[in-house]
Amino acid sequence: MNEEKPIGVEIRHTDNLIKAYIDQTLSNQLEEKLTGIEGMTLGYIFHHQEEEIVAKDVMARSRVSKATTSQTLAGLVKKGYLRMAPSKEDKRKKVITLTEKGEKVEMEFKTIFRAISAQVKKGIGPEEEKTVREILAKIRANVEEK
Repeated sequence: MNEEKPIGVEIRHTDNLIKAYIDQTLSNQLEEKLTGIEGMTLGYIFHHQEEEIVAKDVMARSRVSKATTSQTLAGLVKKGYLRMAPSKEDKRKKVITLTEKGEKVEMEFKTIFRAISAQVKKGIGPEEEKTVREILAKIRANVEEK
C-alpha cells in the first residue's frame, strides 16, 4: 500500500518544480541568463523604486539567507542590472537601484511571468485558487517564527 507523503514534502516538491520551470522559461526567453530569484529580486526593486531599498529589505522579502541575497545582488550588479551606492543618510548602507538595463528587462519579465502564472494556474478555477491561497497562508502561519 502506498503511504501518503507528508504535505510539507508535497509542497517542497511543487516548489522545486515551479522554480525549475521558471528558470527554464527565463533561460529560453531572455538573451542573458537570469535565475528566478534574480528575476524576483529585480521585480521587487522595480516595484519599490520610490523607496530606499537596501540588501536587508531584499533579504526580508525573498526569505533567503544573507549569503544568497549578497550573491544574487552581486550577480545582478555584475550583469549591469543594478547599481549600489552609499545612502545619503547612512554611508554604511548601500542603496540598490535599477540601471536602464534593469528597467528594460523588468518589462520583459512582466510578460514572461504572466505566461508562467497562466501555466501554473492552468485548469484551476478562481474558487480553487482562492482555496489554495487560503490553505497556503494557514500553512505559512503554522510554521512562521513567532
